[in-house]
Amino acid sequence: MLKRLVASFLPNHMRREIKELFASTLILNFGIMMIQLFEPIYLYEIGYSLLWIVGFFFIIYLTYFLTLPIGANFARVYGYEKSLVVSSVILVLYYIVFYFIRELPLLFFIAPVINALYRAFYWPAFHADFARYTQPDEEGREVGSVWVAIASVAVLAPLTAGVILEFWGFGALFAFASVLFVLSNIPLLTTKEVRKAEEFSYREAYRILFARGMRRRFFGYLGYGEEIIAVVVWPVFLAVVVVDFLNIGAIVSLGIFISVAVTLSIGRLADLKNRHSILHVGSIVYSVVWFCRLFARTVWGVFLVDASSRATKTVIEVPLYALLYDRAKHHKIMQSVAFFELTLVLAKLLTLSVLFVLLLFMPDGVVYQTAFVLGGLLALLYMLV
Repeated sequence: MLKRLVASFLPNHMRREIKELFASTLILNFGIMMIQLFEPIYLYEIGYSLLWIVGFFFIIYLTYFLTLPIGANFARVYGYEKSLVVSSVILVLYYIVFYFIRELPLLFFIAPVINALYRAFYWPAFHADFARYTQPDEEGREVGSVWVAIASVAVLAPLTAGVILEFWGFGALFAFASVLFVLSNIPLLTTKEVRKAEEFSYREAYRILFARGMRRRFFGYLGYGEEIIAVVVWPVFLAVVVVDFLNIGAIVSLGIFISVAVTLSIGRLADLKNRHSILHVGSIVYSVVWFCRLFARTVWGVFLVDASSRATKTVIEVPLYALLYDRAKHHKIMQSVAFFELTLVLAKLLTLSVLFVLLLFMPDGVVYQTAFVLGGLLALLYMLV
């Protein structure tokens, strides 16, 4: 009975291609989850203000917006897995360059361009691979299972990063993560990929972005502007409130742990219930959690908000990605993926622009609070997807 209940929450017909992507993503994301939280903190620690950090990420997403179709075309012609392998090499190069910004400030402007190229080769290939090979009747569970596996491994990632930083510093952290990025290619190279090229042009990628029939989805995906606040502003806020790297890592690890059970349940619900209804409820709850960040002033307050945020974000992402992959199956895969990614990038560019203006005219303390309100409002847009 228990075995059957547990099995109902897991995918039962996952294809070989998804299993390879699954294994690769686990290894890669352990490295990314170790570093991502500490990237803006590293820039903050070496003397860059929040304004400069926002500018750094603006360069990333502007370059990504312009180069995404190039990465998508590479994946379409040479294969999704080859594109993922190339992206991992670029990611290693990025962190080498990123680390030496301290020694050579000019690299501050080069590193984000390299980061954007990693994204251009990684994300279109990742989403297209998933969209092509997921089983139609269990997309929610397959998406949920991948997210749970990533979260389960990543529970230790921020804490591990905190320990490495505490005793050996940022150089050791970047080196360890880079080894993981290289190892993530092993599952992808175990079997030969069967390619199925489809038509896709650079101009078409931007034309469909503003097509009349895509407007509701376009505005829904603009909700992802909140994610850049979570990636850029929230970590710096953590560094101000919590201070200690080890405590920061522990707080985020606990938050990820709590989100695991929620993700499994939502994956099952996304296959049984109306995915749009789940998205609507998730958007409202997630928006409320964003507003709760206004009252996080202590270590425990930060922990409760971070844990709630990670748990409720999965209520949005699992049905959202299940819908994305289902739609992509019935249309041109790379075109659907490119539309999603370009809209997501545009959302982040617009949000970064607002943050940049706020930082020009407001003190950092006020900007934190304003950014959290903005995040809560943007989260409501997910209901339109």
